[in-house]
Amino acid sequence: MGQGIGQGMGHRCGSARRRTGGGGRTRSRPPLPAAWLLRAALAGLVLGGCSGDGMTARQRELAAVDAFCSDLGALRMDAGRLAALGPRSEGRAELRDLGADAAHDVSLVQRSARGIRRAGAGAVADAYEDVRRAVDALPGTVPGPEAVKRIRPQLAALDQAVAASQAAVKC
Repeated sequence: MGQGIGQGMGHRCGSARRRTGGGGRTRSRPPLPAAWLLRAALAGLVLGGCSGDGMTARQRELAAVDAFCSDLGALRMDAGRLAALGPRSEGRAELRDLGADAAHDVSLVQRSARGIRRAGAGAVADAYEDVRRAVDALPGTVPGPEAVKRIRPQLAALDQAVAASQAAVKC
């Protein structure tokens, strides 16, 4: 009945159409490799920007810098409390107590600095160690104002290290 080669069997050569059964309707389908490539590309686009906590890499970086800046600010406040000891202070004993608070702040600064380029946390820790050594070298009977006077250069160096670190990460 006038059918060419390969046309009487429900398909045409070179076509991506196939017979679906009754009624003679046909539907087209993309070639299999192209469909899988398309699905893989879409899955990559959808899943590529997702992370477990819902934050992008840039948001995580900004949050880390914010935490680092907060820790630097706390350290700077505690160093200021060290420098502000008045005549009624207990001298070396009070310096050691305030120094313990600053030591805790330094450990937080070092932890929050991980993964932040140009953080300068090493310089901050070194400057704090100089303050700690200066406090430990004070005689036990030195009054507060005299103790602060003796460690003022180390406190100034710590403040400069904190300020440099804040400037480096743009706090």
